[in-house]
Amino acid sequence: MPEGKSKFLEKILDKDAAGAAERASFTSERQLTAQAFNLHIEHKDGRHSEGFAWSHYAGYRWTDEGERERLVVLFGMRAIEIEGHHLGALVREIREAQLNSVRELTTAQCALLSNNSPGSEPVIERVRSYPDFEDILREIKGEEDDDKRRHVKRPPGR
Repeated sequence: MPEGKSKFLEKILDKDAAGAAERASFTSERQLTAQAFNLHIEHKDGRHSEGFAWSHYAGYRWTDEGERERLVVLFGMRAIEIEGHHLGALVREIREAQLNSVRELTTAQCALLSNNSPGSEPVIERVRSYPDFEDILREIKGEEDDDKRRHVKRPPGR
């Protein structure tokens, strides 16, 4: 019996130990003449994502703080803060209005990406939005936080 593996089996077995997805840490609009409609943020838990309309884009600030880089993008009264390494590719995509999504990576994925392809792909360690998603939801629902007890506001006149 020949000692060979099927291509499918090799593909399964050759996956990295860290479990890094084959998806890139960011995506951009593929058509050169098209602009991205919104910026979609995917958090590492896979259960939380947010969208920011490029029509509300106000600007960005990219800083290098030695140990990591920070990219802050403003959308009207909201902001996204991205921390990681090699964020220059994201800045290029923002300038060209092509950036579609940013995916926060797990610690293992960050380490694997940093070791295997230094400098070629952004390593996105953390993504935060301001105001926080939960704060916006509480505001929409009309909840207040009095002494850590949450309750729904009563309509005026009642």
